[in-house]
Parts: sequence; structure tokens; C-alpha cells
Amino acid sequence: MRRLIFISFLSLIFSQVAQATWQKINDVDYVWGPFKIYNISLFSETGQYIENMRPLMLTLKYAKPVDGRDFAISLARSWSNLGITLKDQDDVVDRLRKILPNIKKDDVLSYIALDDKGYFVLNDTVIPEEFNKEFSDAVVSIWLDPRVEIGRKLIQQKEQDKTFVVNTPQVVNSTEKNEQSVDNLESKTSEKTNENVSKDSVPENTEKPIDKKEETQDDSEIEIIPASDPIPEKAQPAI
Repeated sequence: MRRLIFISFLSLIFSQVAQATWQKINDVDYVWGPFKIYNISLFSETGQYIENMRPLMLTLKYAKPVDGRDFAISLARSWSNLGITLKDQDDVVDRLRKILPNIKKDDVLSYIALDDKGYFVLNDTVIPEEFNKEFSDAVVSIWLDPRVEIGRKLIQQKEQDKTFVVNTPQVVNSTEKNEQSVDNLESKTSEKTNENVSKDSVPENTEKPIDKKEETQDDSEIEIIPASDPIPEKAQPAI
């Protein structure tokens, strides 16, 4: 009976918050190695971020499946990295491992932080557990702590629908510079070869292998290898 009352109360809170006008501040892709794990968006009622403001909502859209128990453990590891220790933390993590379902590709997991409490929402379903202010602040810190790179980008107001992607190399400028170097070197090599041919009287059968060797050496020096850093296909710049 108590659980039913709590679920009804939580549903009432969620309906009120869901009807709030959430405005996106920014979103960032979280990329690990060659894999995009999720895209995280930060929302507030005003579309702006002020430190420690409430309410706010963090929304993660997953590009890869994640085990619910692993997600709970990853929260604890993030707290450890930030120097955060919750009261009865082991019990809290164990509680999370039991209530968090497995996350599939394209699932959306949100955390809504209110003034004195918070809760998770998977897609359109409220996970029937309420968390206190200490836990809520700790969850928000994982992504909004100023020491975290992804947090520094999230709190910047979004401009012209630009999505920040972690570790995207500057491919365009590098390619243009290398193309210029290739053209200059090929021009110099051609001039040098013509000058040698005009000055030296070398038998025809001897001249050919020398030119071939020189061309091989030049090719190895000017060979351009594209950057191997991973770039999501949709974020690749046009070259």
C-alpha cells in the first residue's frame, strides 16, 4: 500500500515537471575510442545555466547498449574520481544495480534534479525510486563539474546547432597544408630532374633507373597518410 501511494505521488511530481518548459542549453557526444557511447543534453527552464541551479534535466541518448548494473558501477567510479563519497554509498550503489534496467540502443535515460530530490526516467517511464539531495547533487556533478571536459562544454549555451564532439581532429586545415607541400615539392623535383638531364650526357639505358630511384625516394617523402583519429560519420568535415 505504501509503495502504491509513493508511486502515485511520484507520478504526480513527474507529470508536473514533464509539463514544464524544458529548454536545451547544449548537447555533447561522449566518445570512447572509436565508439560513440551516448549523446548527453542539458536542459533548464530558461535555456541558461547557473551553477547549482535547480530544476535541471540531464538526458542521455544511448548509441550502444549498456547493462543497468554496469551503469550503477560507473556512477560510483565517477564519484571516486571526483573525490565524492556518499553516506552509505555501497548501499546506494547496490540499490541502483537492482532498480536500473538494461539500456538498449536509442534508449533515452534522463535524470531530473529538483531542489531537494531527484529521480530517473527511462524513455517515458519513471523509475519508481526517489533520491535525496546528496545523491542528486552527486549525479549532476558527474557531468557538470567544471573539472570535467564534457561538463565545461555542456554548460556553454548552444550556438547555431553546433554539437561538440570529443577529440575531433582538424582534418581540413591539415589536408590543405599537406596538399600545398606536395605541390611545392613536386615542382622542385621536376625542375631538378630537368636540370640534371640537360647538363649531363648520360647513356639512355643508365639514365632511366636513376630517375626511377629518385622518383621512388620523392614519393616516400611526400606520401600523405590521412588522420587515423576516429570521427563519427555524420560529423566528418567535407574535404
